[in-house]
This record gives sequence, C-alpha cells and structure tokens, in this order.
Amino acid sequence: MAYDLVVSRYLNVVHAGFAETVINFSPPEGKFLDIGTGTGWDAILVAKNTSNVQVAAIDLSDEMLKLASRNASREGVSNKINFIKGDAKGLPFDDRTFDAVFCQNMLHHLPEPGKMLSEIKRVVKIDGAIIIRDLVRHSSFMNAVCVNILGINYNKMMKVEYRKSILAALSSQEWVDLKNKMNISDLKFTKQFLTHGSIERPSERRRKDIYIKVVNPFYRRILASFYISKP
Repeated sequence: MAYDLVVSRYLNVVHAGFAETVINFSPPEGKFLDIGTGTGWDAILVAKNTSNVQVAAIDLSDEMLKLASRNASREGVSNKINFIKGDAKGLPFDDRTFDAVFCQNMLHHLPEPGKMLSEIKRVVKIDGAIIIRDLVRHSSFMNAVCVNILGINYNKMMKVEYRKSILAALSSQEWVDLKNKMNISDLKFTKQFLTHGSIERPSERRRKDIYIKVVNPFYRRILASFYISKP
C-alpha cells in the first residue's frame, strides 16, 4: 500500500509519460507484456488508452497482484489485463509471443538484470516494441538531490526505500553496456529527466499516422513530457 501511494503521487507524470511512450512505440493491437507490474498502474494506463490490446502483467508478489487487480477493477479495465504470478528471470510464455514488452522500475531489484533482458528478447516478436525503464544512479550529490527534492513529500520509510533504489540502480555506462549485450538492432539507450533511463526499440508496426496522448491535466502534461520518448 505504501508503494501504491508513491506511484499514485507520480501517476500523472512518470507513469503517464511511460505509458504514452509504450502506446506510441507499439502496434495498435495485439498482446502486450508488463514485467514487474507492481500495483498495476502502467498496465492500467496502457489498457485505458488503447482499444484492441490485451496485457499480461506479471509480478512475484501476491500482495502486489491483489492490489493491482483491485486497481484495474476500479479503473474498469479488468477485462483487458491478465495479472499473473511469474518470475522475470524465467517468463512463463512461449518464444515470440508479444507485440510489445515493457517494464518500469524493475531492473534495480535484480542482482543479475541480464537474465530478464534475455527473457524479454526471447518472448518479444521480431518486430515488437521494447521499452525498459528504470532509475539511473548518479553521483552521491545528485542521488541526495533526487531523494530530498523529488521525494520531498515522502515519509521516512519511503525516503529510505527511494535512496536504496537509486543506489541499486545502474549508472549511465552500465545501461549502455546492458543494451549492447542484448544485441538487438535499433535498440537505443535514452535518458528521461534526472531520474530515469530507458532501453527502447519502437515496433515497425507502430502507429505512424496518429499520435495517442494519455489524458492528463495541462500542467501535469508539461511535467509528463520529460518522461515521454518519441519513436
């Protein structure tokens, strides 16, 4: 519940920007996979802003999945999301299953993130979208800035967990090294504001005649724009 509270505070900024990126990098229909869904908000935002998409959303935590299911029901998209208990290091899906695979704020939880990236490469279709986003580790000074300024409204426990997450995150060079190890053509490393980095590849079958915007109040859309990547 504490994690869900943190997500809700940045839902219309960090998560809206991420979901808009996923939608516009991906084919307009098909099977999508959300890895490490947590309380489900990235999958929910994608489902709410698309018409012909089914999302499989996996997580290892039963409690996270219970809360995610309740959130999806409240937002009216339960029929478009299948929440599954699963391990990112051994995805329970066949090869070349998904038209888009996305993941946010998951990498820093994994001692060996390369295993998850190998699984993503296996289950995504040859021309599918890939969007992997997580925190970026900076200098000690910049890490402190992120925790104490961006996390100014966090309680003590949330600040402690945020600091731990940043320290466990990859540096920019480690992001690039990980991207290169995936050995996928057209895969790029990009940065989003001070806080996040992404390994991204838009699908060849993505929308090219229309750009989908995630509904957001004007002032929050300005902030969300820092977290939107363009294909």
